[in-house]
Amino acid sequence: MFELQGLQLRKADFDRRNTAVLAVVVDPVEQNAGVVRDVGLEYHVLSDPDLTVIEAYGLRHDRHGEPSISRPATFLIDRDGVVRWRNVTENFRLRPKPDAVLAAIDSLS
Repeated sequence: MFELQGLQLRKADFDRRNTAVLAVVVDPVEQNAGVVRDVGLEYHVLSDPDLTVIEAYGLRHDRHGEPSISRPATFLIDRDGVVRWRNVTENFRLRPKPDAVLAAIDSLS
C-alpha cells in the first residue's frame, strides 16, 4: 500500500508530465474500493482477481499452496501501447520510488 500512497503524493508531478497513473492489483473490487477510499487515491486501481492483465504481462507469481499473485512491476506505456520502461522484481519489498519513475519519464521525453 505504501507504493500506492507514494504515487498519490507525487500525482501532481505525474500530471505535469501528462502521465496517467494506473495500478493493477489481484484484490477483489470491493476491497480495492475500500483501499482507494481510505487512502484517498485519485487515480484508477484495476482489480484483476482472475490475473488476466497480470498474465498478459508475464507477472504471475505462483506460491506453493497459496493463491497466485503478481510480481511487483512498474511499466511506462506510451499512447500507442508500447512499453517504454519497466521495473520488475522478485522481491516484494523492492518497488521503484516515485522519483525513479519520474526520472524514467523524463529520460523518455
